[in-house]
Amino acid sequence: MQPILLHRIQFENDELAFREFYEANVFRLFQFAFTFVQNRELSEEIVNDVFLKLWHKRGRIDQIENISVYLYVAVKNTAVNYLRQSKKRLDTDLGKQAVHHFYLSPDPEQLLVTDELRRRIEAAIEGLPPRCKLIFKLVKEDGLSAAEVAAILSISYKTVTTQLTIALRKLEEVLKPSLQQHRMKV
Repeated sequence: MQPILLHRIQFENDELAFREFYEANVFRLFQFAFTFVQNRELSEEIVNDVFLKLWHKRGRIDQIENISVYLYVAVKNTAVNYLRQSKKRLDTDLGKQAVHHFYLSPDPEQLLVTDELRRRIEAAIEGLPPRCKLIFKLVKEDGLSAAEVAAILSISYKTVTTQLTIALRKLEEVLKPSLQQHRMKV
């Protein structure tokens, strides 16, 4: 669906296609911007600026190799530029950035998970170190590949996979008793 929307945006100047593309991506990009600036209004402004620039450069969309990576990097760079311009202390160590608004999107499988187990999962995710949580969120929630996350965060692929392994191990430790109990009931 995304390639069709991008084609319509670039070659037909289709504003409805652009709105659909925007709506499909705005929330996850907002969350990512919030990770840097910790401000709701500013995060919205950053994301909207990125999309406005994309609309103005729509004639060159086909030159973008990976639109998801492009959008995340644009949001990150816009947020960093804002922080620099506002002369706030910029800590480029992503390991110290907070990740907010993590959610588990409902799908048929998750509807089968008990509320208690869902709360434990959310608590386990919240308990992850910030960098680990950010990487976990980008891969598991936003559906990006480890290579895409590495490109977005300017870190190595190995760092991403190592952080994912750490996250999954910590989640397994926290959830192991609940999962064993759940299996016994089935």
